[in-house]
Amino acid sequence: MTKKKTLEKVFRLHKLFHEGKIPTLAQHEVNPELNKGSRENYLYFTLPPSINFQRNSPAMWASALKTYTDPETNYLFSPEKVVKHSRNSIQKDLIKYRLALQTNKHTDIWIKISETLAKYYSGDPREVLKEAKYNVIEILENLQNVKKSLFPYLGGKKLSNYWLFILNKFTDVKLKNIAMLSVIPDTHVLQSTVKLGLHNGAVTAEIADKLWRDLLVGTDLYPVDMHPVLWNWSRNNFQPEV
Repeated sequence: MTKKKTLEKVFRLHKLFHEGKIPTLAQHEVNPELNKGSRENYLYFTLPPSINFQRNSPAMWASALKTYTDPETNYLFSPEKVVKHSRNSIQKDLIKYRLALQTNKHTDIWIKISETLAKYYSGDPREVLKEAKYNVIEILENLQNVKKSLFPYLGGKKLSNYWLFILNKFTDVKLKNIAMLSVIPDTHVLQSTVKLGLHNGAVTAEIADKLWRDLLVGTDLYPVDMHPVLWNWSRNNFQPEV
């Protein structure tokens, strides 16, 4: 298939999605609907993404909301409060609504990122973005390389891009160089990539990332724009056809 024909299918799929013709989860990233620009909102959309791997994403967000709205576990979303609690109590509270599934790993990630935010960023994820001048390239470089040890798992290639995608969608952040955000190639995106004919056979996350970057260069779409489209299209058994 030629690049032109592939792009025609991609733009048609994008149009169908935004016309509501691809069924979507009514509520995926459920949240307490905080002020978009508030520190609390940025924290809500920073800590859960750091443990959103190898699990059902909608279920994870449902657990996050239950944890946030429970007065006994709400402290987990305040780094300065987390660092004052014991590991055992943090683990117990993360497990309460199954926000932490890998009970040791998820707990340690949550604690470390909370410690990082509390110690270096005044407990505020907005300072992480400000430090890199809101530039996607610099933010990813800091997370993935320069300061990766301070942001376990959130500094991985997939989750660092996912985090910025989530912030771009649910906060008031104005990111620069958003074209450099990945398509975030999870299982559904990989399956859709093959279905659209961008690659024959099994495709890795790295290959899919490059395929989408190359395909959309010079267009009005960014790779990250296609993530929700492809994710929902795959969940809907690739219907409607394009």
